[in-house]
Amino acid sequence: MPQIAAGCKNCLAGAVLLLACTALAACDTTTPEEHFASARNYYAAGEIRTAVIELKNALQKAPDLAEARRLLGESHARLGDYPSALKEFERALDLGLDDAALRLGLLHSKNRLGRYQEVIGELEQAGALTPEFAVELADAYLSARDLAKARPLYEQALGLAGGNLGLGTIAWLQGDHERAARYLEQAVTLDPAGRDAWLRKGEFELATGSLDSAAASFNQARDLPGGQITGSLGLARVFLADGRSPAAAAEVAEVLRLAPSLFVAHYLDGLVKFQNGDIDGAEAALREVQRSVPGHPPSLYLMGAVKFQQNQLSQAEDNLQRFLAQDPNNESAAKLLASVRQQQGDQARALATLNPFLESTLDPQLLAMAGTIELRLGDAVAATRLLERAVELAPDMAPFRNQLALSLLSTGDQDRANVELETAIAVDAEQFQSDYLLAMLRLRDNDYAAALEAVNAIISKSPENPLGYNLKGAVLLGQGDQAGAIDAFEQALGFDPGYLPAASNLARLAERNGDIGAARARYSAVLESAPGTEGALLALADLAARQSDFAAAEQHLLAVIADNPDSLRARLGLLRLYLTQNRVNEADLQAAAATVIAPRLPDVMLLHAEVDLRKGDVAAARERAESLQALVADRSNQPLLLTALGNLQSRVGLLTLARTNLTAAIAASNGAAPVALRELARLDLHDNQPQAARARLDELLELDSESPAVRLLEADILLVEGNSAAAQDRFTELAAAGLRDAAMRLALLRMGQNENAPALAGLDDWLAAHPGDIGVQILRADVLMRQTDKSAAIGQYEKLLEADNPVVLNNLAWLYMEREDERALSTARRAHDLAPDSSDIADTLGWILLQSGQAQEALSFLRQSVQANPKNASVQYHLGLAYREAGDNAAAVRALRDAIALGEFPEQDDAQQVLTELSGA
Repeated sequence: MPQIAAGCKNCLAGAVLLLACTALAACDTTTPEEHFASARNYYAAGEIRTAVIELKNALQKAPDLAEARRLLGESHARLGDYPSALKEFERALDLGLDDAALRLGLLHSKNRLGRYQEVIGELEQAGALTPEFAVELADAYLSARDLAKARPLYEQALGLAGGNLGLGTIAWLQGDHERAARYLEQAVTLDPAGRDAWLRKGEFELATGSLDSAAASFNQARDLPGGQITGSLGLARVFLADGRSPAAAAEVAEVLRLAPSLFVAHYLDGLVKFQNGDIDGAEAALREVQRSVPGHPPSLYLMGAVKFQQNQLSQAEDNLQRFLAQDPNNESAAKLLASVRQQQGDQARALATLNPFLESTLDPQLLAMAGTIELRLGDAVAATRLLERAVELAPDMAPFRNQLALSLLSTGDQDRANVELETAIAVDAEQFQSDYLLAMLRLRDNDYAAALEAVNAIISKSPENPLGYNLKGAVLLGQGDQAGAIDAFEQALGFDPGYLPAASNLARLAERNGDIGAARARYSAVLESAPGTEGALLALADLAARQSDFAAAEQHLLAVIADNPDSLRARLGLLRLYLTQNRVNEADLQAAAATVIAPRLPDVMLLHAEVDLRKGDVAAARERAESLQALVADRSNQPLLLTALGNLQSRVGLLTLARTNLTAAIAASNGAAPVALRELARLDLHDNQPQAARARLDELLELDSESPAVRLLEADILLVEGNSAAAQDRFTELAAAGLRDAAMRLALLRMGQNENAPALAGLDDWLAAHPGDIGVQILRADVLMRQTDKSAAIGQYEKLLEADNPVVLNNLAWLYMEREDERALSTARRAHDLAPDSSDIADTLGWILLQSGQAQEALSFLRQSVQANPKNASVQYHLGLAYREAGDNAAAVRALRDAIALGEFPEQDDAQQVLTELSGA
């Protein structure tokens, strides 16, 4: 080791000691009092953050230094950190320091933290207050919205910035902007270093549109201690209001650098991104807000707008409903929620959202939206009234005049509609929507020359817009010029190969000419130009379904849902497709998804009820019918909806309501509602009134004597009238023509006549042409069940197991039980899992359990079946046997007596024998 000179050893030791003292706080010889004195100097010089560091150093060495606690509280308050300020003031109070300044600091912190009720409780009964304490009590009253109590207290403190700040705020709240500006200016004059006064002044100036003044005020606040974050946030809002997104983004980024968890900064970040079209970025920013403040109203509103843009309608609705629960008078949010509900197809709820504002609003857009909805709901008179108000408030808005023209046309006032459209063109010659409506109006009147003139106006205003050429094609088609129409549609696609309306027109022409491949190619070309176009996929699905290519239809609809799970049209398309194929479980899944998207939409409720009926759950279908009745109580002008509801109600036993709605449907359509007439005739048959049904049939025959549905009704009436031979001939004829219901009725009629072989042959003929018809396959299995050797029925049902249909499983379980197949019980349990409310399935499961020696468990299912269907004597008999096996003879006797009292049933002799045995015992 090298030797070190003696004189240098001390130098080395000193260097080591110096390094150690630099690294270890224990070497700091500064006293707490010296740190405190230094902190006061920094505080006086306005270097608040440095003062905080010195005060924390002092308190680390002397935690009980009360004055340091007080000054640390005041420093935190200057920086806007009121939670820390309150904590330090309370610690100083605990250390015995108690004077007016400390109390003021503590009360001020409580006010800023929203604990104003505590301030009121402490000062309200305190007697005469100094101006400083009067301001704190007034601030508390202002937070409680008690302006009458706050005002005189602020007036006591006119010599203070706080008094003027409070009076300025009251004047602002009361709409007296001139007085508010005077008071706020006086507040910053009295205390130019008052951060809160500059911030309040900036807020006022921003709210009243004085953006330059607001920016200056927020800049002043930002340069004061504790004002950097709030001042920058204020500036960001000014820049947003001024359309200066990059400047706003820069301010927000700086705030997030200083305070990365500040929820307000994340909200403004989301707002900037939303305005810049970065919808996913806006959502991510708002998620940060909702993590810490889930109920932040502005974020709820903005998230609703984000989800609307993303077409996630149920989430948009949820966020907007939560916002409106806190701010029910916000017209802008109500309009957005109404738009969401319109997109969901629920026009009635959209209108209900706007209704609270219609009497008092001065917003023409809100009135026009409500008028448009009324028009869609069929009330043209109410629509016209609302649209006239919108036009009165905004006479230069051509779109409102266009909507008013549509409404006037619906009331039959074509002359006024023409005037409105011509006025719309006069006030805004550049827009072509009015020309479009004029063209449609002339086209409806078969005035092709005038229609073409309007179309040419559209093309001259917007020569590269495919809309004009598409409409030109429609006019030429109306004139019988198919070649010219095709050329016009092709021109539209030349400007935009993804323009679906023109492609749809060409596809329909191809389909009309029998060229399905060409029709399909038109939609495929749209998808090549604009992949994922929902309308094209839906059109392909519809085309495939009409060609009975259910697999292709399903594929297209699933492709839509993969891109947009909230697509109601695709969900309903799949639901109808699965019902057509009797794929009940898959239909049930789609019904549930559609109900989440639009729970009150009549189409959804009707189809969901159909699924319930297919599952055997009549109670659920009845409940939906009752809910739907409440929704449509004020829609007597919608015959199609009333007819569909009446049909559902007749199927679930709500016969009086069914008759009422079907009668209303006929009245709303001026007596020409064939479907409603048919359903009323079927109700007449149900009520054993064949003459009334025959009278309605005569009306229908006058309307359309060739309608297969009318001829099917005629066959049904013939059957009720006792003319089964004529009915069978008619069913046979209609089945041969491809009417499914006729094929089913014919099989059922033959089954009723014990002609099982012809019934089976007829069903086989149908299935040869429609092999995927699960409903007919189930009926075929039912015919096979009637045979002595039921192996064929079991085989048929087993082929249908993949459908997981509860009716199939129930019948198969019964057949398994008869053959003592151990699969009977598991199959019955699966059927019950799928249709837990079905009385027939509960009876099957209970009976199989009883045969398996499990009487106690059987009782629960048999009681369920009897409760749902108390007039089924066979089920009462099964229940009686279950009670007997369970050892409850008294209950068994009651059930068997109830069964016998209901009249003849297959097990009647057995029931009487068991009852005799039990009674004798």
